[in-house]
Amino acid sequence: MVTDNPAENRTDVFIPGVWLISPVVMTSYTARPWEFVRVNAHDPVTIRLPPAASSAGTEVVIREIAGEEEAIEILASTGQQIARNGYPSGTIRLLCDGATWLVL
Repeated sequence: MVTDNPAENRTDVFIPGVWLISPVVMTSYTARPWEFVRVNAHDPVTIRLPPAASSAGTEVVIREIAGEEEAIEILASTGQQIARNGYPSGTIRLLCDGATWLVL
């Protein structure tokens, strides 16, 4: 399936069972289930996670490809949580249980 997303200046290609690859993110960005998000964090970057209720059993991986790790902020939807404070260096892997995003 191919969809156009002019709001984020991208075209999405989704093949079931295959990870999506984001463009290189340098500002705020909303991740999708099963997405590998590449971040250039020379300036602060905010990554918003998809709603947990509709993402049970899915993962999102965030990989810093340039910049400073502490410049990456990850936000869950209102009323939802990320189950760990602080992230491993370089790569952040998150799994959704339907209520919370868990850092693996």
